[in-house]
Amino acid sequence: MTSLDAEEQMFVETLQQAVGELGATMGSVMFPVDDEQSLVHAVVVGDPLSIYTVTDQYPANDDRYTPDVAYRTGRQCVRVRERSPRGLLPAMPFPYAIVATPLIAAVGRSLGVMVLIWADPVEWGEVSAMVQDRCRRLANGLSRSLERQGGVSRPKRFSSAPRFILPSFPGQDRPTESLSLSLVYQINWLATQLTEALQLQDILDAAIQRIMKPYGAWCLAVSVIDAGRSRLLGYSGCSAVLAERLTTASAGTLEEETDIGELSLVDQPLFFHDAAGGESVAAYCLLPLIIGGQNTGTLALGFDHQRNFRADERAALVRMAQLLAPSIGRVRQGEAEHRLAQEIQQGLLPPALPQHAEVDIATRYATPTFGTAVGGDWYDVLNLPDGAIGLIIGDVEGHTPRSAATMGQIRTAIRAYAAEGHRPAEVLTRTNRLLAELGIDLLATCCCVRLDPEAETAEISTAGHPTPLLRHPGHHFLELELSPGIPLGVQPDTAYSPTWFPLPEGTTLVLYTDGLFQSHSARLEDGIATLHKRLDTLGVDLSLEALADSLLEITGTKEQRDDDVALLIAHFLGTRAGRRQRVGRTFVDRHDLRAVRDVRRFLREQARLWDWEVVASDLELAVTELVTNALVHADSEVEVRLREYPDRLRVDVRDSDPRPPVPAPVLASGEADTESEHGRGLLIVEALASSWGNSPSGRGKSVWFELSKH
Repeated sequence: MTSLDAEEQMFVETLQQAVGELGATMGSVMFPVDDEQSLVHAVVVGDPLSIYTVTDQYPANDDRYTPDVAYRTGRQCVRVRERSPRGLLPAMPFPYAIVATPLIAAVGRSLGVMVLIWADPVEWGEVSAMVQDRCRRLANGLSRSLERQGGVSRPKRFSSAPRFILPSFPGQDRPTESLSLSLVYQINWLATQLTEALQLQDILDAAIQRIMKPYGAWCLAVSVIDAGRSRLLGYSGCSAVLAERLTTASAGTLEEETDIGELSLVDQPLFFHDAAGGESVAAYCLLPLIIGGQNTGTLALGFDHQRNFRADERAALVRMAQLLAPSIGRVRQGEAEHRLAQEIQQGLLPPALPQHAEVDIATRYATPTFGTAVGGDWYDVLNLPDGAIGLIIGDVEGHTPRSAATMGQIRTAIRAYAAEGHRPAEVLTRTNRLLAELGIDLLATCCCVRLDPEAETAEISTAGHPTPLLRHPGHHFLELELSPGIPLGVQPDTAYSPTWFPLPEGTTLVLYTDGLFQSHSARLEDGIATLHKRLDTLGVDLSLEALADSLLEITGTKEQRDDDVALLIAHFLGTRAGRRQRVGRTFVDRHDLRAVRDVRRFLREQARLWDWEVVASDLELAVTELVTNALVHADSEVEVRLREYPDRLRVDVRDSDPRPPVPAPVLASGEADTESEHGRGLLIVEALASSWGNSPSGRGKSVWFELSKH
């Protein structure tokens, strides 16, 4: 903690005079930050209650906050209340009086606000005129002093935490800063933020704001124990390599050789004021993360200067680590359960989608951001016996394992009936009857489409499912006029009917589940309106992948999505002579890195046969990186698909592993690790390709890119 500067000393003298003369519980001076969008406390004078009556920032445009009114209007604001109004932070559940007096410059502009609070004011019906006048006089005197010094410097620490000063006593020469109150303030707000944390990023941000910055640390790192090995969970202010070394440097030196991932348990707090061989780190501390008596990881703070740790600072750091540990454990457990739910749900999807020269297909499958619910949304693409192509999408009610199991049964039944050669309406009729025979009482909606490339027609039948969207070349998307049918599982004897539509070359068909426009946080009519508005603004030349991404944005970002959704888009390319696109594919067995050279040989041969030799070297380099990455990180075989368009060559590198990879360490928001090798393959693809992206591919996942000759 630094000593008070001249400006802060001036604040303290005025506040101590005000608190002492007027018997206030707390006094503070506040100043604007963030382009005057918020007010923050710079210095607080008062007893320990003051840490619970202070929060980091107050919005400068909310009339419920007394200091905000005074700052914005330039007039003193006085209020006496029984308790804080609903929704205000901090909440004071006791009677209080507050006087906020603006610090007015000579030109009439508010520099800041002086605030006095009286907790439990005895028999106060109002604040006396004498108290109000004295507050104005003190605020005016402080304003003049500030102007003589050239205004408020507004140091950066104003935006992190106030300086807490104890009230003065008779005969006291110097103000006494309560460093313990400052530490308790940070502990209090750390606990609040960790309680609300839903993701590891939230926890890291809280640790940076409440631990790293207040202590003046240069960097922070958190490691956890996974399967008996240490793994870096998150870091800020340094590279991943240095963060890894820091969390395992329990001997007081950063020069020690440690295997990455080697188990390194810190069973007690360690403080090193002078780090040997520290490079950028001159001092650091290591704090064990204990849950239920078990060591689960390490919190490390690094400093770019030698530093002694006082007893109260050490005690506060230990307490902060005690708060951090169970929060990390809770969020990691939730994320593990969420990944398991995703894996179960994705495992019920097809392992891979078939490839057709006549039809280009894009799919999306998204689950809610949080929770362990397993939904019943699914899609499928089928090779039908007569050479036609089947498109299926459906949704089983509920978000339980039973919903997912029912979805698996329905999907299997539909595939079986379609393989027997039944048309869409008959497939739904038979599936509906089967559900009744099996005693399944969950409702399900479904849409079955039969694409006939030779006849250029689409035969569609639905069972209570959202109506597909169709766009003919040169036109906008329209909802098809279909007989909606009733959901599967309602009436066993229901007979479904088909509808035929022309399928000219260039037609796009969009199938989706209701999660695209309806969720827990969005009304049905609003979602439908948003969907149609989005479709009306999309360009006709948008690629299928871009179209899929744009539609999925309706459901919110990956961090906000609250319902599952399936999306299946098909674009009919046509079969006329000279217009049929060429396709190719090759496979690599699981973990067979030696087969990468066979993939390169396949690519060279296809480039020669298709007259794409001008991009052969770029094609080989990009695919080699993606295939190698998939073989190393995915426990599955890898498929490489090529599709030739008139003006470009598209490549998909797919694996059938639904499990997400081991999470990469979390960085502080907005930071970038320039020393990391993570993502090297994608950086190469981005440099070589005209466009690229990633998308689900049935049960697995796919990275695609496109190359052009020019």
